[in-house]
Amino acid sequence: MSKQIPVGVSNRHLHVTQEVLDILFGPGSDLTVYKDLYQKGEFASEQIVEMIGPRGKFSHVRILGKLRNNIQIEVSGTDAYHLGINPPVGKFAPLPEGQSLTIKGPKGSVVVTENVMIARRHIHMNSKDAEELGVKDQDIVFVSPAQEKGDKAESRICILGNVLVRVNDNFLLQMHIDTDEGNAVGLKTGDHVFIVQSSLGYYEDPKAPDKKLITESDVRQAILKKLKIHIKKGMIITPAAQDLGKIHKIFVY
Repeated sequence: MSKQIPVGVSNRHLHVTQEVLDILFGPGSDLTVYKDLYQKGEFASEQIVEMIGPRGKFSHVRILGKLRNNIQIEVSGTDAYHLGINPPVGKFAPLPEGQSLTIKGPKGSVVVTENVMIARRHIHMNSKDAEELGVKDQDIVFVSPAQEKGDKAESRICILGNVLVRVNDNFLLQMHIDTDEGNAVGLKTGDHVFIVQSSLGYYEDPKAPDKKLITESDVRQAILKKLKIHIKKGMIITPAAQDLGKIHKIFVY
């Protein structure tokens, strides 16, 4: 097992600008610290707002600090359904035409039509962590819970794919997932995961470091993403992977 990575499960929240804060809480308002967060300089503020969508609303949404250059709102897929919006995954972009969110504070409100997203699962780390884990910025990896807890019959343990690696020397090592993902796989803040293997990005780059073992799962992922697996000297291909790869002409020698 490789180095263990702590997990942080994020609830719905937003980041605001000074201008938006002034509208919501009155001119000259400041964010005040309710609780420091894991990453350096970030905190949950005492400022709470109401988030109102076309179909539903949440009355207790916390603003996170520090102040940003743009308002940014992060919700889960379940949150988005409740609100009646269809935000993109992993990027701040305009909502579909006609959709908006209203953010209401004690002094005023703002209507938001962009910069709303469902966060993509990702891992924060610094360059030393990245070197130790054998990954680099923007790599895509698979992770698995470091331990199975409780009754095995009730376990929801599984492997998460398409996890983005984000490297910055100001980061502390932590994987971020939202409440939907945490509930689905039985993870909570403070649990740990480890990297199982590099994910789909490997197949797109024939110059990537050697992967020693190609399994049937690797082949199925490549088929799903319409990618090729570049076979290099020394690689081992399981019989099931060999048969499936030949049928779908996945391997490049």
